[in-house]
Amino acid sequence: IVTSAKNEYDDPEHNDVGQDAEEFGVHTHVREAPEVGVSEEPLGSEVAIGTAPDRRDVFVAGRIFPVPDFDFQGITASLSNIKSVAEEGDRYFGSSEGKGYHVVLKENNTFDLYEVTSILNPGHACRNAVGQTNDRPPWTSATIQEKEFLQNYPFPSNGTIFFEDDVWIDGKINTARITIAAGRFPDNSSNWKNITINNNLLYTNYDGQDVIALIAQGNVNVGLSSADNLRIDAALVSQNGRVGRHFYSSDCESGYMRNSLTLYGMIATKVRYGFSYRDGNGYNSKNITYDPNLFYLPPPNFPLSGDQYSVVSWEEVK
Repeated sequence: IVTSAKNEYDDPEHNDVGQDAEEFGVHTHVREAPEVGVSEEPLGSEVAIGTAPDRRDVFVAGRIFPVPDFDFQGITASLSNIKSVAEEGDRYFGSSEGKGYHVVLKENNTFDLYEVTSILNPGHACRNAVGQTNDRPPWTSATIQEKEFLQNYPFPSNGTIFFEDDVWIDGKINTARITIAAGRFPDNSSNWKNITINNNLLYTNYDGQDVIALIAQGNVNVGLSSADNLRIDAALVSQNGRVGRHFYSSDCESGYMRNSLTLYGMIATKVRYGFSYRDGNGYNSKNITYDPNLFYLPPPNFPLSGDQYSVVSWEEVK
């Protein structure tokens, strides 16, 4: 079942020229049969007037809106608990002396840890022109320029790592289950910490043996110099910000456009998510697939919103 806390929604991904921008809280741009394809503009049947049509061709189990809002502030308690668990497992890292940490996950159940000493300056002309917040400065490239190797660490037995600083992460795991969180306490908006993924973050196994959860107090970012074809295997959670890529102007030269992004996992975000913009900025193709193993095999100490499936249909088959 696809649900939304909103009854109406102005979808920033589409071209709403000449039409009412407010669509149903859960809506589609897939044309109804006998028409085919996806509309760039809102479908008349999906504009938030009256009752939403039964589009089981898209929402196979149905759609429900509005529903009660998820308590993202409750994740503060979850982050605090993750920090405590990480301290117990000796995988708590305080504030770095630089810009944050770079974590490279490895298939032998260890990770290399670097201190980020400088971040690429994108230049004023390349700055974030749409005023996205929760980053200091708001026009950061979110791209590592220089770093220093600190140490290789084994994954903790409790699978929980906490950083009280900004974190960059990439690499690959093999039969590992890990939760990595970034935050700073006491909780203050001026100190929210972000997680950035600029290069592939991969599983070896897609049967539930491998799982990565990334929980950021601020944003989960994809930076300016991210891979042209980027794959992220992880559950992504942003407590106070958004999951996505910054808007970078065409003055960033080739950096502002990317080819494809594939996400296998899930997204939970306080604000919206988005890896592209209407002018072609960002990733041209996005393929997002929910990892069903997350439901009964969630990451260690992962904040859950429910604990059971619900029956949406039943049929006796001879």
